[in-house]
Amino acid sequence: MKTLNLAGLAALMALAAPLSASAAGIDELLAASEGAEFSFAAVPVVFQAETREAEQYLPPDNDEPGFNWPRRATKGVDGDYFFTGGAATFLKASAAQAADLADGAGKCALKPNTLYRTSGTPGFEGEHMTVNLAEPLSGCQLTGGYVYLTHVSSSSAGGLWELPRTVRAFMDTLAFSEGTNDRYNYIFTYVVFTSYADHPRKIACQGKLCSSAAGRYQFLSKTWDGLAPGLGLRDFTPPSQEKAGLELVRRAGAYNLALKSDKYANFAAAVGKINRIWASLPGSPYGQPTHSMARLWKAYQEALAKY
Repeated sequence: MKTLNLAGLAALMALAAPLSASAAGIDELLAASEGAEFSFAAVPVVFQAETREAEQYLPPDNDEPGFNWPRRATKGVDGDYFFTGGAATFLKASAAQAADLADGAGKCALKPNTLYRTSGTPGFEGEHMTVNLAEPLSGCQLTGGYVYLTHVSSSSAGGLWELPRTVRAFMDTLAFSEGTNDRYNYIFTYVVFTSYADHPRKIACQGKLCSSAAGRYQFLSKTWDGLAPGLGLRDFTPPSQEKAGLELVRRAGAYNLALKSDKYANFAAAVGKINRIWASLPGSPYGQPTHSMARLWKAYQEALAKY
């Protein structure tokens, strides 16, 4: 069997990653065994760090009551639309559109708390809502473009705004706990994606933990695949994510508690029912960092005050 002296072995170990011993340990080994020879077979060297895949419990379907999503998000408005929120915002052109416009013409002001009609259901791309205006804006060359999702209070595309305010605040708190807040296009480790055609199905690692978690509620791809067909979801858009997130809450038997979550006892009980689904919640069994119940209750109260 071919052998190698310890100096040669130390050189090989210094190149290996991760290291199987510290530099000080190698020095001590050399000092104690100068001139000795080692067999390759006698020295196991580990070249790959252990990693683990994130887990997410998918509750089985059941007869627990939940929210009856409307077939169309009308808000008393005929046709397609979006409402702006409380702050002034703007419609902006895509890069392709802006190339054909004069300087300064690629952005048009939108008023706060205002209804804008669209020629079709608004879409989604990255952190934006995409719209085609049914009526031209005064002094604006754009017939469509992008609006920041966080600047839209509601639209005919549906989604979070359709929920009762207590449930909406509860879902906001869950997104706060997961670190996504208002962002629907985060992958684990805060990498972003643009297309909502499907769950991105990309695995990212942080330390020894690897995960395919994506979206506002950090769905693992296998969790999403267990939910989407039964809900009739054909994309990963924000409204689809809201329906899937609330379905997990319902399956866990926590929807009615979330509906009455303005009472602390109900809020805490609801969190206790879903902490096997989301690893950031107190009492989660997955060994990842968690928030305290007190911190989540504060976040909930802040969210509820907005609605």
